[in-house]
Amino acid sequence: MKKISTVMIVVVSAIISLLAFAACKDKDKEPVYDGTDEYGRTFGEIYDIDSEETGTFRLPYEIGDTSSMGKTMISANCADYVTVEKTGSAYILTFYCNDGMLGGVRLVRESGTVAGKEDGANGYQSFSFDIGKEELSGRISLECEVKIMNKTVSFSITADVNNAKLVG
Repeated sequence: MKKISTVMIVVVSAIISLLAFAACKDKDKEPVYDGTDEYGRTFGEIYDIDSEETGTFRLPYEIGDTSSMGKTMISANCADYVTVEKTGSAYILTFYCNDGMLGGVRLVRESGTVAGKEDGANGYQSFSFDIGKEELSGRISLECEVKIMNKTVSFSITADVNNAKLVG
């Protein structure tokens, strides 16, 4: 029985490592942002979201509230950034995962869970949520289905609002 458990751990670890390697092959390529928007702001530059009335921003984030294996799986299968579209006082946060790896990403609030509006482009599934300014500045709790394991996992992200790059 002990040998079977050990073999299963090794096999699962190997599969996770392979998935992580495959998912990370283009992850370090930062897109090139050219030009300026209609307000004269330079794409790719860091802006203070709170001082801007409108725009789409790309923010790095940290993963929390999960095991080290959970962090590895999420970082291997999800983009290392989120985008935030701001219009006036409204914020839409979009979280990106490799297509087909994770499903049903939901925002977890005290009042319950909120399913993300799902879309797909450029090999990513995206899950968008209406959030408040306070939520964006703090820890954002999420949960999702890991399709290959048929399991629901919970984790959090903390968006780095101090490094918000203008992308649209």
